[in-house]
Amino acid sequence: MSETKREATRRYRGHATPDRLVEIALFFLKIGIVGFGGPLVHIAMMEDELVGEGSKGWTDEGIFMEGLAICNMLPGPASTQLGIFMGWVYAGIAGALVAGFCFMLPTFVIVVGFSYLYFAYRTLPSLEAFFYGINPVVIGLIVGASYSMARSALKEADDDIEFFIGSDEWVVDYKLLAILVGALVATIALNPNPVIEFVVAGVIAVGIYRPDWIRSHRRTVSVAGAVGVVLAVVSLLWNRISAWLGRSAGRALERSPLAGLFLALWANPWIKLFLFMVYTGSFIYGGGLVLIPFIEKYVVGEFGWMSGKVFVDGIAIGQLSPGPVVMTTAFIGYELMLDTYGSVPIAVLGAFVATVGAFGPSFVFIVGFFPYFARVRENRVVRTALVGVNAAVVGAILGATVTLARAGIVDAVTALLAVVTFVLFVRGVSAVYLILGGGGLGILVGYLVA
Repeated sequence: MSETKREATRRYRGHATPDRLVEIALFFLKIGIVGFGGPLVHIAMMEDELVGEGSKGWTDEGIFMEGLAICNMLPGPASTQLGIFMGWVYAGIAGALVAGFCFMLPTFVIVVGFSYLYFAYRTLPSLEAFFYGINPVVIGLIVGASYSMARSALKEADDDIEFFIGSDEWVVDYKLLAILVGALVATIALNPNPVIEFVVAGVIAVGIYRPDWIRSHRRTVSVAGAVGVVLAVVSLLWNRISAWLGRSAGRALERSPLAGLFLALWANPWIKLFLFMVYTGSFIYGGGLVLIPFIEKYVVGEFGWMSGKVFVDGIAIGQLSPGPVVMTTAFIGYELMLDTYGSVPIAVLGAFVATVGAFGPSFVFIVGFFPYFARVRENRVVRTALVGVNAAVVGAILGATVTLARAGIVDAVTALLAVVTFVLFVRGVSAVYLILGGGGLGILVGYLVA
């Protein structure tokens, strides 16, 4: 490790003591239990109770705001990463591990508990009616969250037009709107790898807003462009490539033990689950909802681990907990291993493996690379690229939601419920109340129809 990196790391990382670790554990268990309301509530609680005078005094306001800014730039759930960061600055790597574990533990227990009830009793008419009402609510919540994300993303560059929707002021850059719409259409029509979409959007944004940099780095841009084209083609043709790999598996085993070993490992459900979750956790830039296009494409589509309807139900279960939406990955791991082995204890272990895979990158980003990200954040080209990525993220979420809506919106009642949910959510009504209300309405409709 270079001396520069050592100095940068020492600036943030704290020193672990038993008292500090207990203090971290108690605080983040509290947030994990009572922190309903999403990331903004978690962040506000951390700032209020841990930062500055009159608080626990874990760090000062400057380092807290720098950590918040970088966590918002990193892939993964920002509030969870900020919690890991606060544990790190107060008590080092041990503090980061304790903070992350205790922050996620209550939500993990809640999601696993609901997953058990869901898969044990989902064929009961009352539970079917409950999720009949919940599914359109989830769709409305996703669109409502995308509405808020779009308001923020579309104003990050030029102010081409300003208008109001109700009391909400919108400032829209037409170029970013085009990127958003392009990602939306591409997701619906082609369902490409979301990472490819985000990279393309970032490159387009740099081309639009930093043409001087493009001209001065022609060779680098040309090589990167060629690599990007190759990756995009591979992504679009992946189904054919994977089919060819499947046909070639036997020959690979005979000709190349290494290739055969790779294919055998990938066929193992535990390894495949863990690696996919690591991949997803490394690239869900823009918040937990970015999980949706990844899961819709691979878990629902290519892997066939669950149907679109079951995935929407899983999102609803994740929304009923006080933690991040990314904890829906525990539901996926539970379902996969329950289907594979038929054992509840193994299903719980599958939920744990999926959670570790999905949240593991957040630990690595904070304790391993935070000083680097602190410097990269100041790079103007990177910041420009992220402007395009933010717009593409919203488009990809909406595009994946269109596909999921086919499973969640099945008649006029569910369509109306989705619209009402959207309106209420953007006006500030809690997601938990909306989900419970939708489930209650579903049971009422089921009772009336029966």
